[in-house]
Amino acid sequence: MPREGDPKDDKLKNEHLYKSILATVLVVRRPINLTELAALSVMPGSTSGNQDFLEELISTCGSFLTLRDRTLYFVHQSAKDFLLGNTSDESSRKAFNWIFSSGIEEIHHIIFSRSLDAMSTMLRRDIYGLKAPGFPIAHVGVLNPDPLAALRYPCVYWVDHLSASVSGDRGELYRDESFRNDGAVHTFLKTKYVY
Repeated sequence: MPREGDPKDDKLKNEHLYKSILATVLVVRRPINLTELAALSVMPGSTSGNQDFLEELISTCGSFLTLRDRTLYFVHQSAKDFLLGNTSDESSRKAFNWIFSSGIEEIHHIIFSRSLDAMSTMLRRDIYGLKAPGFPIAHVGVLNPDPLAALRYPCVYWVDHLSASVSGDRGELYRDESFRNDGAVHTFLKTKYVY
């Protein structure tokens, strides 16, 4: 039995975080950075803002993931294939079933929902404060902190995850109020999409 403060105890306590990180990194369309991971994954509030803790969690997943310039990558394509159950190994199928215990569509739905929430919350008119329409892009510098850092992935791929969340056998599960008139998607398209 693990003692209080024992690393084994911490690993058991953080199992849902490992699962969330692996599931997110497996279904995203491109490598994501730690800021995007925090925006897209289900994590306790104190965890998502703590980049050092996220780096520590990623290092624990070192057999599968690596971190370069604060961006997550699989150590090798075979690691990704193993976790996706794309090998003939029984342990590969078990890994897939553990990570996607509620179905891969659910992870797509989580990423879609969190993307929509992040964009609805953060996007606004003239987010870089340029105050002049037609300002030359060559003269726009990245702000520090960058208000778009967590939104780069969601702004491009949110609709891909929406589509993937309603495909397959379990698609009906996600036909909820967010897809109706004046639901989350409709409201986003009316109020924030233009930004």
